[in-house]
Formats: sequence, structure tokens, C-alpha cells
Amino acid sequence: MVNTIFRSMLVTSLRDKITLFYSFMFPLALIIGLGFYFDDGEMPVKIVSGVTAISTIFWGMQGIAFQVHFQRNKGVYKFLKLTPMPTMLFVSIMILARTVIGIVVNMVVWGFGMLFLQIDITFGSFLTTFLLIVIGTLCFTSIGFVISNLANNEGQINMYSNLLQLPMIFMSQAFYSLQNAPDWVKIIGKLLPFEHYVKGLRNAITLDGSITLAIIIPLAFMIGSLVLSTYTFKWESSTTTMTKKSKKFA
Repeated sequence: MVNTIFRSMLVTSLRDKITLFYSFMFPLALIIGLGFYFDDGEMPVKIVSGVTAISTIFWGMQGIAFQVHFQRNKGVYKFLKLTPMPTMLFVSIMILARTVIGIVVNMVVWGFGMLFLQIDITFGSFLTTFLLIVIGTLCFTSIGFVISNLANNEGQINMYSNLLQLPMIFMSQAFYSLQNAPDWVKIIGKLLPFEHYVKGLRNAITLDGSITLAIIIPLAFMIGSLVLSTYTFKWESSTTTMTKKSKKFA
């Protein structure tokens, strides 16, 4: 049962062409475009770390949210509800399967950026980056699962995703400094995992600076999101449930 669910999630993830575009093709194009205009000083490192982080958040949050929503509407989870499998185990398997592909996608984006912008790749930076990408992909995929549980339709998925993604990206120092930003922007940015993830990726490339918070903060969000995903998980779509109730009182 576990292997079947895992393989099914892998196959459907690879068929998600829209998410693959925004988390793979778009970041590659972004690296090429930015690389032609900003290739001095610290900008190459900022471009690689920032674009890799954006690839991670796009793949993790919106990708799994739409995927779970689609499968739930198709009634895939109805039969699994009858099995003795714990909900947390089921949710964890789906998150892990999506994460496996996300790691490959993000590492390719990172590797392409390092080569294209002619940044030296050391064994230490590769291992540290790999560790951070694993943790970051797990974190944002878990958050995306929560979104899939709270949203009743695709419009709500887009709305909830943007409400979380945009503040994370724009309140971080992925591509620009927040030195002159209001204090509340800096505070909120530091409370969110994306800022620490980007900074960790940057420190991993330069092998200068700590990655402790880049591990602790995303892991804390991952654990919290996993628990919340389990608590809010719906085996059937809201539309199906409402239809049943309508027939009952008809």
C-alpha cells in the first residue's frame, strides 16, 4: 500500500506540467536573464540562491496543493479511507514523494546557476546545499498540503498560496537588501522560513556564515504543517460532502 501511494504520487507529480514549468523552466530562464545584467560582486551568488529558493517554494506550495485537490475531487482518497493506514502516515508519504522530485528539480536549477554564472562548486557547498534543499522542500511542501486542505476550489488555492508566497519572497533579502525597510517588514520576514532558507543557501555557496537557522526554522514549520495537515485532512472534497447532504435532506 505504501509503495503504491508513493509511486502514484511520483507519477502524477511528473505529469504536473504547469508546476514543472514554474519551478524548473522559469527559474532557468530567470538565471539566464538576470545573469546577463547582474554578473558583478555578490549578485551571482544572490541570483543562484534566490532563484533556487523560488523554485523550491513554487514546487512545494502550489504544486502539491493542486495535486491533492485534483486527486481528492477524483475520489482517489475515498477507498484509502477504508484502510487502517493512519492519516499522518498517508500525508507523510505524499509529502515525501513530492519532495523527492522537488529535490532533483531544485538541485538541477542550483547546479545550472552555478555553472552558468561561473561560481566555483566545492564538495562542501554541494553537500550543504543538498541538505538545505531537502529541508526546504519538505517545509514548503508541508505548507502546501495545509493549503490543499483549507481550500475548497482552485481559486482558493491560488489565493491562499499567494497570501503566503508573496510576503515570504518580498519580505526576504533574496535579491535586494531590506536595510531601509520598515522594522515590521524585517520582523515578519525573519519569522517566515523563506528568508532563512535563502540566507542558508547563500552561506552554503560561499561557505561563510551559519546555516543553523536555515535548518531549525524550516524544520519547525515542516513539523507544525505536518501536524496541521493531518488534523485538517479531508478524504472527500467539500463538493462531494455537500452533494451527499443535499440528497439526504431532499
